[in-house]
Amino acid sequence: MSIVRIANRFAEAILDAIPEGTERTSFLSDLRDVQASIRQSRELLQFFQSPVLSPRLKRDTITALFAERVGAYTLQVLLFLAEKEREEYVLEVIDAVFEKNREREGILLTSIHSAVELTGSQQAALNAALERMSGKRVESRYDVDTDLMGGLVVRLGDTVYDGSVRQQLKRLRDRFVSGA
Repeated sequence: MSIVRIANRFAEAILDAIPEGTERTSFLSDLRDVQASIRQSRELLQFFQSPVLSPRLKRDTITALFAERVGAYTLQVLLFLAEKEREEYVLEVIDAVFEKNREREGILLTSIHSAVELTGSQQAALNAALERMSGKRVESRYDVDTDLMGGLVVRLGDTVYDGSVRQQLKRLRDRFVSGA
């Protein structure tokens, strides 16, 4: 079974099993903290991915590392992954949880690359325009890409809108070459 399918199945189950009284935003915040901790520590990533450590040692270590830092359900999820011997996919499962949660809430993930950093008001205006265009709420990630020379490249779901100066120059060059 592919890692993506495993992660998606666990993510669905994790979101479906959130206990009543557990605040979803708090749980997602805890997962974001766990994800950041694992990504920032090569040793922690190796710990989760190590096939030679016993499941009991992993459970004890996960409890020692995270019991004071995260909510009860988040800890339960991490221990469940270890129990099912899927802790090596912890980052993929966390990513899938965020993706499935966005789907359930009708939020579309967008990535926006610009030649220069956009101001808060520019980002807000762009988000509003993308929401009108897509008919969904958007969650945008902004990156600066100096290779663009100017303009924006927006990925909205599976669609890419390339309004960069580089792309416009390429189109102009192609028109000149084709004799149009």
